[in-house]
Amino acid sequence: MKPPRGYAPLRLHRTTIPGASYFITVCTCDRRVGLNRPEIAGAIHAQLQALGGDAAIELRAWVVTPEHLHLFFTLTGRLTVGPIVGRLKAKTRASLLVQALRWQENFYEHRLRPGERVEDVLRYLFLNPYRAKLVSLTETYPHGGIGATDAEWLRATLDDQHPFPEWP
Repeated sequence: MKPPRGYAPLRLHRTTIPGASYFITVCTCDRRVGLNRPEIAGAIHAQLQALGGDAAIELRAWVVTPEHLHLFFTLTGRLTVGPIVGRLKAKTRASLLVQALRWQENFYEHRLRPGERVEDVLRYLFLNPYRAKLVSLTETYPHGGIGATDAEWLRATLDDQHPFPEWP
């Protein structure tokens, strides 16, 4: 029997575990560019801070690229993953529409399992704009950040000659 097509199969096995850390990727529809415009990236950052301020998530790291957002957080148990991403999309929709952008219908989600290294996820997020050549290695990418706890160990692993991700 063929599996059903579309996004529904992805949702069938979605599991939300309070206290677990999740790596999420949300893309623009048709991968249209523009998310990293300062007004859009600022709206995304403001909503991520609001989610953290409401204790819906413990925000660990994030980066906004031209056509997608990478987000790493720990669930507090107040909301599940779907409503968190839904709220983020709804609250930032108006900012995207100004630039004729909209969010893709679904999102990629990965829950870190025991034995998976947080360091790998954080390093991936940090290096993402540099690998994409959005900035040179001598510049700090302005549309991303890392929480203080995770920043401590990440800072120690980086070369002092390269920029460190800071909250804008």
